[in-house]
Amino acid sequence: MTSNFFAPAAALPREARRFWWLAAIAGAAYALSLRSTPYADQAIAKLFLCALLLFAAMYHRVPGERVWLCAALIFSGAGDVLLAVPTLAQGFVMGLGAFLVAHLAYFVLFWRVRRRWGAVPTWHRIAIGVVWIAAALSYAMYWPGMGALKAPVACYVIVLAMMATAALLAGLPGEWAAVGALLFTVSDALIGTTRFVGSVPAQEYTIWILYALAQLLLVAGVMAPRLAQDTSH
Repeated sequence: MTSNFFAPAAALPREARRFWWLAAIAGAAYALSLRSTPYADQAIAKLFLCALLLFAAMYHRVPGERVWLCAALIFSGAGDVLLAVPTLAQGFVMGLGAFLVAHLAYFVLFWRVRRRWGAVPTWHRIAIGVVWIAAALSYAMYWPGMGALKAPVACYVIVLAMMATAALLAGLPGEWAAVGALLFTVSDALIGTTRFVGSVPAQEYTIWILYALAQLLLVAGVMAPRLAQDTSH
């Protein structure tokens, strides 16, 4: 059941599936609404993705993980709202802080179920190296345009890379969490590019679609039932 990468919802507990699908629909609807941005209540519309995933996460059957998954989604939702309010003077910095906490929550969740290095698939090991190289190169690219945000962005880039690394090390079924974490890093890298370097084609659509897919896959990867296994290091 969990081996089909293209059917992540099938791996979820039955009670959670409807909320996961509603979240997917909400994410697609928000993507379509980007044609008319900015608009009234945009922040609320953007919040539906994480809010519905939060309802799904409440059915996660591992209590010690459920709290971290819910925390990641709550702070992600807060970051979504803060970044969607252009009139908020410190919206970008506050959104950055909210997502930093979300990444830390995901990091703790994934680190708790990490595998021994020898049990990590080869492509995961390669991806970990690519993540850290890309993080360094991205930060160097952002440098001229960051101004006073150099230190906060450095912290964020490091924590984002830590989260992706932990997801790639995690002993979870399927590849959903690993791919979701990588999509998250690409989405965030594009946000940094548009903020500190310059615009990219279809940037709003690309950033949102990658982000929404990342959250959907992360939730599916964490909640998929798994066999007891050795995750010690």
